[in-house]
Amino acid sequence: MVNGNTELIEGEVWVKDDTIEYIGPKKEHADIWDREIDICRDVILPGFKNAHTHSAMTFLRSYADDLALQDWLFDKVFPMEGKLTKEDQYELSKLAILEYLTSGITTNFDMYLSNDTHAHSSSEMGYRTVLCGSMNDFGGTVEEMEEEYLKYNSYHPLISAQIGFHAEYTTKKETLKKLVTLTQKYKAPIYTHLAETKKEVDECIERYGMTTMKFLDAIGMFEYGGGGFHCVHLNDEDIEIAARKGISIVTNPASNLKLASGIAPLCKMVEKGMNLAIGTDGPASN
Repeated sequence: MVNGNTELIEGEVWVKDDTIEYIGPKKEHADIWDREIDICRDVILPGFKNAHTHSAMTFLRSYADDLALQDWLFDKVFPMEGKLTKEDQYELSKLAILEYLTSGITTNFDMYLSNDTHAHSSSEMGYRTVLCGSMNDFGGTVEEMEEEYLKYNSYHPLISAQIGFHAEYTTKKETLKKLVTLTQKYKAPIYTHLAETKKEVDECIERYGMTTMKFLDAIGMFEYGGGGFHCVHLNDEDIEIAARKGISIVTNPASNLKLASGIAPLCKMVEKGMNLAIGTDGPASN
């Protein structure tokens, strides 16, 4: 085991039902446990968290290479995803969970087409999942997102939900404003793909005269915080906004390299004391 100073100690962990009751040096105790596991001097660590993924994309692994993000999405990925049934997504999500477990990942923050199927597969397999809304102009409504937000935050002890949308470039302004109203209603954070590519930011500037971060902030999107997935192309002003709003940054370096999106300015974010996490972005893009 490892304590707060990263010093390895030899000890034991007691677990009762879903609660860790003791971590520390070996203790004399009565034989009260149903099961005792000797891990033979292996190391017990907290589980890794995959902070951004699209689990059911297991079927698209290595499907398309050498393309920029938008070409990859619109020409290759979206047409294939349009063929998926809920049953497909259920089985593909279970496959993803098995893959996570082989890497010591015990929780994922998942954004995909059918939250219902992923909630089902995760709870059935005893796996912890945070569901993130993925609505955009191609599917979903703010009203449906509100229903899912309430449903999955009381669905199962291992399942929870956050408000989210796919991206600014796939969601019209009127819908984004409705999402702002929803976050205000529940005083809830919101999560989205953000400044993943230079093209995304440039097109947002053409539409609204502002970077993606500045535009979303201008319409009140992050009044209760939230998170941005990727955040590769944030300028200094964008980073100041993100730090002020308490936005968590989820970097996805393998995906950003595969799609040649760029390298996020993580050192500047660390200097601002921002909360950083890491994700895979799903098995298709890393």
